[in-house]
Amino acid sequence: MKKTATCCIIVLFLASCQKTAVNPASERSPAAVGPKNLASETSAAPFHTQDGLDISSLGLQVSTCTGEPLQVVSGDYHVDLHGIVNDNKLSITQHTNAQDFKLVGLITGATYTGSTTGNQTYNASLVNGQFTTTETETVLMTTPGGKNNSLLRFDVHETVNAQGQLTANIDNFRFGCK
Repeated sequence: MKKTATCCIIVLFLASCQKTAVNPASERSPAAVGPKNLASETSAAPFHTQDGLDISSLGLQVSTCTGEPLQVVSGDYHVDLHGIVNDNKLSITQHTNAQDFKLVGLITGATYTGSTTGNQTYNASLVNGQFTTTETETVLMTTPGGKNNSLLRFDVHETVNAQGQLTANIDNFRFGCK
């Protein structure tokens, strides 16, 4: 149940984000790797992209400490992606964080300052389709006073074979008060 609720919160968090005007796609250079050369790349082809998402319309979150619903009132979610295609292998490292992340308790009116950081690695074979992914994420929502700060942490590692079957799935979800 904890895993399902946490996954739903994370999916809602990412699915309801809107792009900001901070770094519109029209102003970015295209990645060095395109769909035509991705599958046959045998020399190193690095790529890098950055994006920002406005999370002020994210909606409701829940304090893992008090159970109080929290309304997101502001925040910018930043995504920094680095990758390389080399010898028909794809490697990607992604770092994410939120800035100016503010929330307000709907019952108490308590104000929370949120912070979130995440790191993910993704490795795939461009020959047979197998891949592995590892992700760690930490979300901390702090408010004045002691022992009422909400903390959510999770670690996930998955391996998929060339037939598309999940062959390893390790996860560790934790949440509570700090």
